Amino acid sequence: MTELLTRPSAALVEFIGTLDGPLMVLGASGKMGPTLCLLARRAALAAGQPLEIIAASRFSDPATRRWLEEQGIRTLAVDLLDRDAVQALPDAPNVVHLTGLKFGTSTNPALTWATNTLAPAWAVERYAGSRIVALSSGNVYPRVPVSSGGAREDHPLTPLGEYAN
Repeated sequence: MTELLTRPSAALVEFIGTLDGPLMVLGASGKMGPTLCLLARRAALAAGQPLEIIAASRFSDPATRRWLEEQGIRTLAVDLLDRDAVQALPDAPNVVHLTGLKFGTSTNPALTWATNTLAPAWAVERYAGSRIVALSSGNVYPRVPVSSGGAREDHPLTPLGEYAN
């Protein structure tokens, strides 16, 4: 499955080939970060582009960090809620921002708000002159039965929980 998820399209290979590096991925050890980093790495290799991919995250799970390094991705252990630590990150003209806290947020709303507001603010402050892609989700539609096929855009917006508000 990982091979399929990280197989770059021709369009991505062409795009990655145009980037000057490095590519900084903030929040790289979460749900999407490891495979996104590997996808970028594979695209750079296919393009013949010596683009350095840097994965910055807390790396609560050391196995994720090891796996990324085994793929040829540079890792930096950093608390993205620490403004000074974010300021100390290396320069990067290309940034992908993946930090976010969604699951288990009802038990710690302060951490939820800090993760979803301060971390992006510190990242934008640090990389103000860089190209930034910020990935997020809305979590704004109501719960619907699985048999319905899922929420639709014409459903009323009803944010659920701290993450969505």
